[in-house]
Amino acid sequence: MKTIEEVLKKLDTIIIWCKENQSPAGYFACTYRIMTAQVLKGIQQKKFDDNPRMTQLDIAFAQRYLQAWENYHQGIRCSNSWFIAFEASKNKDLLILQHIFLGMNAHINLDLGISAASIMPYRKVNPLRKDFENINNVIASINQNVQDSLNTICYPINLIDQLSNGSDNAVLDFAISKARETSWTTAVVSSNTPNFLKESVIGIVDYAAAKVATQIINPKLITSKLIKELKKCESNDIVKNIETLESTKVS
Repeated sequence: MKTIEEVLKKLDTIIIWCKENQSPAGYFACTYRIMTAQVLKGIQQKKFDDNPRMTQLDIAFAQRYLQAWENYHQGIRCSNSWFIAFEASKNKDLLILQHIFLGMNAHINLDLGISAASIMPYRKVNPLRKDFENINNVIASINQNVQDSLNTICYPINLIDQLSNGSDNAVLDFAISKARETSWTTAVVSSNTPNFLKESVIGIVDYAAAKVATQIINPKLITSKLIKELKKCESNDIVKNIETLESTKVS
């Protein structure tokens, strides 16, 4: 792939598959597509110091998700954190928010830092940092729109949004910004790792992300009984839920 528009088309294909197969994997795919479209808009509006480089990063970043998706569905080994996320889409008892966070965990905690290091020269990732952090600002501008869509299908989002008066975009802002802090550390470590050790570093980061994934599926602070009660407050129409997310407007 050479353009972000091609990435968006690939994501559309995944979303269509998820609707046809009533797969909760579509929740993350939709959220990621919305944010990718917002980054593209930011690049078009020249909101980054090096917009061509940001295009390169966005494509490298997307390719890790798309390759993991393809590998998983072809029975080829993919990273552990993505395998857990994809397998979890078979579990219809998980909350919508859990499915989204599983995707964010694998894609941001693992893929983003590795992708950032891959597009920069060996040991010279630091010039990317300002634009890397600016992604948060670009994405934050769409987070309330995403949460507004989630409010109609996802009770925990609605509850948290009300408690924060809708002003903080509390759920997505926190999840994304915290994960990006971790991913920058991964980028620095990966950038300073010789090629012959890179796969080992990726394996270590993947192991950590997989541990987080298991905690997302079985959170210590929320009992399974409470999750079941929250699940009753969600829409169980997966296709309609995905379509609601698809309707989110990019500002």
